[in-house]
Amino acid sequence: MPSPKVAICYPTTDLFEIIKRELPDADVQLFTKPLSDNPKEEEVAFLSQVEVLFGSPRMMVDVIPLCTSLKWIQLPQAGADKILHLVSENTVKKNIIVTRNGESFAKPLAEHIMCQILTTNKGHYKWYDQQKRAVYERESIHSKPLSLTSVGILGLGCIGREAARTCKFFGMKVWGMTRTEVKEDKKSPYVDEYRTESSLHEILSECDYIVSILPSTEQTRGLLSGDAFSYCKNKKTTFINVGRGDVTDEESILKALRNKWLQYAALDVHNPEPLPASSPLWSEPGVIITPHISGGLILYPGYQEDRAELFVKQYRRYVNNEPLEYVVDVDRGY
Repeated sequence: MPSPKVAICYPTTDLFEIIKRELPDADVQLFTKPLSDNPKEEEVAFLSQVEVLFGSPRMMVDVIPLCTSLKWIQLPQAGADKILHLVSENTVKKNIIVTRNGESFAKPLAEHIMCQILTTNKGHYKWYDQQKRAVYERESIHSKPLSLTSVGILGLGCIGREAARTCKFFGMKVWGMTRTEVKEDKKSPYVDEYRTESSLHEILSECDYIVSILPSTEQTRGLLSGDAFSYCKNKKTTFINVGRGDVTDEESILKALRNKWLQYAALDVHNPEPLPASSPLWSEPGVIITPHISGGLILYPGYQEDRAELFVKQYRRYVNNEPLEYVVDVDRGY
């Protein structure tokens, strides 16, 4: 049986070279640039036979409509909403399997989350502000041991579970929100309290930190909008968003901060993105803006190898008719 044809859509050759080394017999072609308005005949012919796509969604925009034999898309990133949108626009593709990167991002994201918990808890942003003003004042900033605090993690996928493990290492009480109830034998030893979305208000009212790792779906968009953060008023919670920006909105965050329902809003994702220079969030006290880098920008030595090795592992599963890992539920959006 011939090897399935694979198209890699990526702006550099690194991934391609690693994959060809690991899979010398695979029929792989690299596309380092978006297709032109008039693609070459040989490109069209190859793409019409492609079963497998791997690479950047923004580079697949012009490729997917030509992949009439497509069966599986592997993503190098954790989020799948952009590629699901592309796939849904091309209705000729039925029953395509989409898998995401469930390995490279968990630790960097958990580290970013813990960084924001530690710096806000210990008052580092306030200390830095005092330093800029040459103010030496010790009494105005107070913190408490993290072992006396609680964190609510909204979304307990691979990233959420790693964040829970990291928080539990510091002795925090960990609450976790899942879409459906979790069976006892599937529960994480690092999560103390499990709740579903119907009990979101309980998590908001009980936790010193709320971490959203939620994807962008019909169920999650606007979930923390309006007066949702009013449940945080007794804790004066810190909100950390590393999922998707549309889980809430600018007005709701500003209202929560100005009403002192929230103490901080550490926002790594935004709506729209990039965050416009005109947004009042830039100058609002208590807002911490980072430019969607909680995944660490994945620029550590060997990051390309990690992505390529994930694809190689998945490809071997695919050709051997074994179940793929990190499959996205197209209907749920994650």
